[in-house]
Amino acid sequence: MMKTVLPGSTIGIIGGGQLGRMLAMSAKEMGYKIIILDPNYDCCAKIFSDKFINADFDNFEKIEELCRLSDVVTFEFENIDAKVLAILEEKYNLVQSSKLLKITQHRYLEKEFAKTLDIPTVNYIHIEKNTNICIEQPYLMKTLRFGYDGKGQKIINKKEEIEQYTILEEIVSLDKEISVIASKDKFDIQIVAVVENEHRNNILYRSKIPTSATEEQENLAVEYTKRILNNIDYYGVITVEFFISNGKVIFNEIAPRVHNSGHITMQSANKSQFRAHIEAICGLRVGNIINRETTLYNILGQDEHYFKNLITEKQGYLHLYEKEAKQNRKIGHINFYGDVYLGENDE
Repeated sequence: MMKTVLPGSTIGIIGGGQLGRMLAMSAKEMGYKIIILDPNYDCCAKIFSDKFINADFDNFEKIEELCRLSDVVTFEFENIDAKVLAILEEKYNLVQSSKLLKITQHRYLEKEFAKTLDIPTVNYIHIEKNTNICIEQPYLMKTLRFGYDGKGQKIINKKEEIEQYTILEEIVSLDKEISVIASKDKFDIQIVAVVENEHRNNILYRSKIPTSATEEQENLAVEYTKRILNNIDYYGVITVEFFISNGKVIFNEIAPRVHNSGHITMQSANKSQFRAHIEAICGLRVGNIINRETTLYNILGQDEHYFKNLITEKQGYLHLYEKEAKQNRKIGHINFYGDVYLGENDE
């Protein structure tokens, strides 16, 4: 049965990156205590923790210590051993479902899961050890596990380029990409936001609300997202990405956590994805969430000074993560009210 965890209690967070940081900030604002586990002693979320455990994500003993000291435990990213969480959730309060984590860690399992729910995906070929597969068109080859921001993927044109333990996705024409950010608490499902995303060099560059998708396309993406949540034992925020290709809504992937595109809700919504997630995992009611027109830009290390200078001239909401600025590393984001386009010459 879902436990109610009231402010004053302790929330454990596996992962101390920017998502963990903003989860901790929301939880602290509500009056919770925070324990963070991360292998990086100087991780950016550490400053908001009441206790910090410096350990690798496969350290069962330390993760169990986190669980033992916490009233509820959450995680900020997928690269955790699902088998470890499956063991610990039998004894401790982890409500984000190791079953869904296992599915979302593996691109083939993820697409098969969507298909079982009659949610359309791109056509694909699953490659394990046998790479002797004839292909007659280009495919986007992705590693089965541990890919993000374009890492672990490339376009191939012939069978000699096929690698083991990959998935070959048919390349589709892309009208746009949207993500549905939803929250499931013990009462019901709420849509936190529907966001349109623009990527550059496979890294999320710009997001906006509202999207330019049709009402029918948005409603279908929302319906698919609710279908996923209704068919899995999961509580908290989830993000489902969709392609819109030739007018059709096509499933891309699931993030069983708060998401980069959801940073926009820190200004767009009456309740951010981070607060919604904390409320949901703590057995509280999230309630109705509404959004206003807002634009988000991710800030990469090489663009730090541009965006710092930008807010001296243009009113916006700058969020920096106190991370070292490196090439193509996400070190912050900025939100603007309205549909804001910075333009090629301003970047």
